[in-house]
Amino acid sequence: MVSERFVRAEALCALWVLGGGGDLPASGGELDRALHATRATMPAALAEGLTFSATGVGLRCLELPTLLLAAEEAMLAVSVWPTYRDLRVTLDPERARQVALGAGLSTEDAAAAGRALVAAARHREASGETGRHA
Repeated sequence: MVSERFVRAEALCALWVLGGGGDLPASGGELDRALHATRATMPAALAEGLTFSATGVGLRCLELPTLLLAAEEAMLAVSVWPTYRDLRVTLDPERARQVALGAGLSTEDAAAAGRALVAAARHREASGETGRHA
């Protein structure tokens, strides 16, 4: 049986792809805060069991490091050189659509949830609330 972390990593990557996200922010807190802001619209395969904590560096999703590592281990994403602060999602749109359907979402609903996630992450980047240091 496939580990839950891989199922959740695949769901995250699928939403990101269907939402038109480009590279996935893997550090700086953008994705943590975006997951928190959009968790009500996420498919259960991703949202259930996500926990968040206020830390010294801002709000963090405690499961996110494990999910991002699982995405790399399953070759759903690769680190972007030279900074390694982002992941390039390798999941193609057709496979992302299949993942969404398997999670019980229509392609349209998954794309809408993905766009909300991407917009929340990009809003944080644009407003300078990234937590990234030069």
